[in-house]
Amino acid sequence: MNLVQFLLGLSLVLFASLFTTGGPWSAFLCLRQTVLGQRGCTPTGAIGNVTLHYFAGRGRGEAIRLLLNDAGISYVETAFTKDTWPAAKETGLASGAYAFGQVPVLFTNSEQPLAQSQAIMRRLARASNMDCDCSDLSHCDAVALGTEDLKSQMGRVVYDEKFTNEARIAYLSGKAQTWFGYFEKLHQAGSTPNHHGYFGTKGHVTWVDFFVFDTIDAHVALGTQVEGADKYDVLAPFPKLRTFYSGFAQRPQIAAYLSSDRRPKFTLPYPPK
Repeated sequence: MNLVQFLLGLSLVLFASLFTTGGPWSAFLCLRQTVLGQRGCTPTGAIGNVTLHYFAGRGRGEAIRLLLNDAGISYVETAFTKDTWPAAKETGLASGAYAFGQVPVLFTNSEQPLAQSQAIMRRLARASNMDCDCSDLSHCDAVALGTEDLKSQMGRVVYDEKFTNEARIAYLSGKAQTWFGYFEKLHQAGSTPNHHGYFGTKGHVTWVDFFVFDTIDAHVALGTQVEGADKYDVLAPFPKLRTFYSGFAQRPQIAAYLSSDRRPKFTLPYPPK
């Protein structure tokens, strides 16, 4: 392709987007994606020297790990235990690295340490073409907050010192089913019947999809990976969520991470009685 053909192609893209996407800003976003390959509302340059501070478990750090692996962003971890965390927290608060006295916190080569899992996910998404489109930002926030609400409800069950198998099944067959029904309705189908689909911006994977996958995965594990307990298929009534969950797990970098020794094992704070 010569320069004239390239410029003509750009002109056609700009002209078409002005009349089909809602104005100059939308046209600019369409042109930026075409020319630079940058997707999402506010893409940034790549980030490097990434270190994730979190505990030696899945929890709020797992969606971050999933996105890092899928995006091919190299990172190292500082994994705390109950014994090492108190001193690390004191040091982090004194230095300002732990703004809220908690983790996860993301360290990079060019920015101040970043706390709060959703802020971290958005930052990583902007650097890896996984940000939501501008028109979907509020929707993406709502879906992400929905996953946080559901995992908080799960946490109230499993972090109860009196946690029992009966309570586990009651939660999986009750509140979890109600919330999975909400997410089933929010699923947006992919371009082909066997595609896993989306929850943020239709047509490309965004940071929100990692939150949804992680939330489903935590519930699947609670239903099937508790030693000595009856198995419960939390996805049985939800074909769209099952398609999304199984398809997303087969993304090459995700599949490699899920089967690796780097992934923390699924554990419960208290063995069910």
